Amino acid sequence: MVSALTWIGARARWVLLIGALLAVFLPDVSSFLRPAVPVFIAMVYMIAMLRIDVIAVARGMLNGRHAAKTIGIVGFMMIVSPIAAFWLAGLIGLGPDYQRAALYAFAAPPIASAASFCLMIGLNAAMALEVTVICSLIMPVVGPIIVATLVGADLDISPVALGLRMAAIIFSGAAAALVLRKVVGVARIERNGKALDGVAALGFLLFILPLFDGVGEMVTAQPVLALALFAWACLLMLGPSLFAHAVAPGSDDAGALGIVWGARSVAIYFAALPPDPVFALFVALYQIPMAGLTMLHNVLRRRDAR
Repeated sequence: MVSALTWIGARARWVLLIGALLAVFLPDVSSFLRPAVPVFIAMVYMIAMLRIDVIAVARGMLNGRHAAKTIGIVGFMMIVSPIAAFWLAGLIGLGPDYQRAALYAFAAPPIASAASFCLMIGLNAAMALEVTVICSLIMPVVGPIIVATLVGADLDISPVALGLRMAAIIFSGAAAALVLRKVVGVARIERNGKALDGVAALGFLLFILPLFDGVGEMVTAQPVLALALFAWACLLMLGPSLFAHAVAPGSDDAGALGIVWGARSVAIYFAALPPDPVFALFVALYQIPMAGLTMLHNVLRRRDAR
């Protein structure tokens, strides 16, 4: 079993991309798994945080200069980015659906697997880890406040209820990870890093399958909308990485920041908010460029090395 997971972990980039594309063609499986979306999101957090030494992260934040830098990054990502994205989408004439999609994307924390993605491709995983942990901790408070401020009139749930649902998902996964780290042992976890990459890839695929429930029918019925939402998802996901590499080509720090800035756990809003077919389609399509994110960074790193 460990050898099979190690094999998958060594090929995680391809597994993620191919699996995300195959999810479109498994509607029955997606429909069956749809009610378990909150559980799968918590599972992704658990898998990712198995490799996190929370004490080491907290110790690193005791350094004043380092803490100020990290908090500045987190503030930009969780407060400035969602407000700017919402405003810019409106400024260029995109409709409310696109504004809300951008808002929910950037008001979400980085994906729980962001540090694992960075490990796979040799970026600064420690920085990605710190930013992901802090964004996840503050998100149940900061996210609902920003969302309620910008789209409060169209929000069919109270900010408090939204925050509580998100907190339950994030912290249940974190708690499960802490228990497993104790039971399995840190040394064994560290020895099986590639196998855990495989577990992370399979966990990601299990998580995205239910997000594609009904997507095939909606794409067929509204292909122009689906194409526009896919393009919007690609811009929101990949734009930060392209920008980071353009500003600081070859920098492992910039590459890591590009991943945590662009790859967000937007599905957590999908799980916590009342049903919205357009947003559900956006969330599903958002997973496809996410699955190809590590491949993009490999291409950019090879180009920067020339």
